[in-house]
Amino acid sequence: MKTQKDIKYYLSHFEEYIAAILFGFTGILLAIQVFSRYVLNHSFAWTEELATLLFVPMIYCGIAAAVTNRKHVSIEIVQQFVPYKIKKALMITSQIIFLFFCIYIQRPLYKVIEALGDSETSLLRIPKKIIYLWIPVLLILTGIRIIQDIIRLWNENETNLGYSKPAIDLDSCEKEALEAKERGEL
Repeated sequence: MKTQKDIKYYLSHFEEYIAAILFGFTGILLAIQVFSRYVLNHSFAWTEELATLLFVPMIYCGIAAAVTNRKHVSIEIVQQFVPYKIKKALMITSQIIFLFFCIYIQRPLYKVIEALGDSETSLLRIPKKIIYLWIPVLLILTGIRIIQDIIRLWNENETNLGYSKPAIDLDSCEKEALEAKERGEL
């Protein structure tokens, strides 16, 4: 049985899993396309269309995950040279601006979705409204993640302000390599 901490972790990072699943499924679809085109000399066009459609929610899930893990693109050069309180204010202000963008863009997105009418994709006949609806929904999720990050930033002190785990922990990699070298494995 999952502990409450495990459940909280999965709820806090579910968009990463969705993005990973969509990425894997897209890769499989494109592999089928390549195989069918070059080995069977027959192209399944629907695989390419479906892969393209899955790309949209994959990207927007990735945006929400990047906010959760503090991996979204930002310019931090100024933050390195200012005192703690100013750095904290800049980081919170940056997140607030991002949040306002996620809110502001909702109305134009819904206008685009309304303008699509009953149009469908060319091969799979999926209503385009469904595909485009992923964007505002996932931007709302991103907004929720931004609010969570603002709260985290607000409660952080000078030593852990803006901390995020590195994608690759080079220190632990170096430590493992040195230990392997001492054991004679390298």
